[in-house]
Amino acid sequence: MSARTQVEALLTLIRESALKALDDYETHGKEAPTLDSLQKHPLDEAVNKLDFKKTIRKLEAACDQLCSTLAPPSHSIMKRSQDFGWACLRVAVKQRVADVLLKYPDGRHVQDLALEVNIQPMKLAAILKVLATRHCFREVTPDVFANNRLSLCLVSSHPMSAKIDTATYEGQLSAGVLSEYLVTPELGHSIAMNEAAFQYTKKGTPHEQSLFFDWLGLPEQEERRTQFGRSMIAVNEVLGALAPVHVYPWDQVKTICDVGGGIGHFSKALLQNTANTNVVLFDLPETIEVAKADWKSDFEGRVQFAGGSFLEEIPVKGCDVYYIRNVLHNWSDEKAVQILQTVRQAMGPNSHLLLHEAILRHSCKSEFSPMVGLDDAPEPLLANYGEGQINVYQLNMLMLMWFNTQERTPSQLNKIIETVGLRLIKVYDLAEMCLLELVLA
Repeated sequence: MSARTQVEALLTLIRESALKALDDYETHGKEAPTLDSLQKHPLDEAVNKLDFKKTIRKLEAACDQLCSTLAPPSHSIMKRSQDFGWACLRVAVKQRVADVLLKYPDGRHVQDLALEVNIQPMKLAAILKVLATRHCFREVTPDVFANNRLSLCLVSSHPMSAKIDTATYEGQLSAGVLSEYLVTPELGHSIAMNEAAFQYTKKGTPHEQSLFFDWLGLPEQEERRTQFGRSMIAVNEVLGALAPVHVYPWDQVKTICDVGGGIGHFSKALLQNTANTNVVLFDLPETIEVAKADWKSDFEGRVQFAGGSFLEEIPVKGCDVYYIRNVLHNWSDEKAVQILQTVRQAMGPNSHLLLHEAILRHSCKSEFSPMVGLDDAPEPLLANYGEGQINVYQLNMLMLMWFNTQERTPSQLNKIIETVGLRLIKVYDLAEMCLLELVLA
């Protein structure tokens, strides 16, 4: 396919996807908001928006590929090499710039804003100009900045502000040593979970062998622990944690065990959207105690609580469905097999296991895939949807740097599934995430 043919195909995808996105906004009650808007659109917080997410995936992929095709290579690489947007986002969040600008919907001059956020005016202006140039904040008139649609996500009450905090602190600390860590003789080739890049950042401290979550659980890390917990709310919203509630046929499911379900965010949503399904929430005993307090008497008679470890035994036997979300990517292949074996031992002969995980697709096309059901990206897009799927590949880097683990390719995940004695029967493509339906082999 010639460059002209590719560009024309990309332009068609962009036009079709953009018009479809506009229609999706209008279907949800209002026309698409402009970037200057400070009002939430109903679609922003809609849970059941899988078609919209797939449209945006295609749009982002096509736009990025078009620019990468036509821009000079050195231009594109220079932009990637000096993208300090993450540092600017961190400053804006830590100094609560968006919070202050809530008081000034028409904007605040950088000289005055600097006094309120305690940053030298020239430095603050440089930071805000980077962000505004990428459509986060709005430069109303020269050096006068206001919030906009994107910058509202930086307000301290928004969970995304916590995601920015963790990604630009724990994430960037590990990323900053990655090239050095990878070539150290004692650690670079290790896949031990306590010898990842994160531990390398703790070299010479009492915690240089501490697992990421063990470090996060230390009494002195209460602030980091709180921020991480809040960040997961944002991650789950972006990745569509509740999508299975709307795509899986629950009408025949009487009992579900939510394995490692935390305090039960998914379970509550499921009970709200089903009439005849009962839930058993399973997690560590201390987490279950928090969950009981959070649920109070909600859905009394339809929810039960069970404490334990999915590395040892799941006491809830023979449920119609066992559901696990975003668990396996935190663990090595050996531990992932152990977790699934524990679940398998709890399953009855007719039980189904739903794995809600990110799938690391190859960017090249492959003649064979063990997971029929993943959407095929249209030509000439990369087979994995490129920029439209980039969150999964960035998440994979966090797994690598924090745990020495990974999001898995279809073949890698299928190997684990078969090792345990399970069989994949259906794949639900949920855009960035996937839902895999398994039964006993």
